[in-house]
Amino acid sequence: MNVKDFKIGWFAIILGSGGVALASLPFFPALTKLLAYILTAVFVILTALWILKIVMHPDVVAREMQHFVVGNFYPLQPISAVILALLYHRLSFPFAEPLLIYGAVLILVMTIYISYHFFATTTSELHQIHGGWFIPPVSTILVTYALLLLYPSSVMAFVLSLIYFGIGFMLFLFIATILFLRLVSHELPVAELAPTNFILLAPVGILIVDFMGIAKHASTLLPNASALNASISLWGFGMWALFVNILLLLKYLRQEYSFFLGWWSYVFPTAAFTMGTMVLSQSIEAFRYATMALYALLMLFWVVVTLNTIRMLVR
Repeated sequence: MNVKDFKIGWFAIILGSGGVALASLPFFPALTKLLAYILTAVFVILTALWILKIVMHPDVVAREMQHFVVGNFYPLQPISAVILALLYHRLSFPFAEPLLIYGAVLILVMTIYISYHFFATTTSELHQIHGGWFIPPVSTILVTYALLLLYPSSVMAFVLSLIYFGIGFMLFLFIATILFLRLVSHELPVAELAPTNFILLAPVGILIVDFMGIAKHASTLLPNASALNASISLWGFGMWALFVNILLLLKYLRQEYSFFLGWWSYVFPTAAFTMGTMVLSQSIEAFRYATMALYALLMLFWVVVTLNTIRMLVR
């Protein structure tokens, strides 16, 4: 195989077979163990080819990540790491935690990166939307499940699981709505994309697991569990929106983007998100650091917009 032609879709083997391995554990534990060994070898080989492609053909990788079909499949690599982490944990193998940390970090980065490029540089028609767009939200809600499973007694892991849950759940709702409209308004996708319609079942199934896991852990780990669950999940989606919009703002600034009064729209929403984070910090210590970072960003926006407003008045 030419490294340049390596397809990210090969990692779907690990997702599919890993799902079979996890589902088989109560019935055929020997099969689960055998598949864990095989999939580990497959993961190492595919990851080596993927890294070689990134190093040798970064331009090809960049084009693929911005493609309206292929780009959505790039989280398959870190999702594979999370699947292996789940298998390793279930089988009491070592290295489950490093795999989960690696997968979770890269999934978050890719979800933000892909969202940004789809907003900023990719033009898609409604008829081009397909089930593969569910893969980024599937990846984040799978991290939620893994965090709950590997760290059942950690408040911080529970908070992180809610943040990933909020990103994935909200994106699932958005994409499901768009895909439904696309299927009603246009002809079915081409045959090559037909399997992606089944991906809709993935977030549904994982969300059921997440809802049950969150409910189980919430009452023992957090006070005011219901309100905090919803608030932290919304904060996770807000964090996704903040990073994507910062990237979009930087893109505008690289173009000709002169000041006008509409720039005040950068200030109040940031203030609102900062105040929401401040309220969360009263219950969760870690949100104090996020509050300070958001306050610094808020002040930066406010100073820049205020100075430009004064300059405009003077002119």
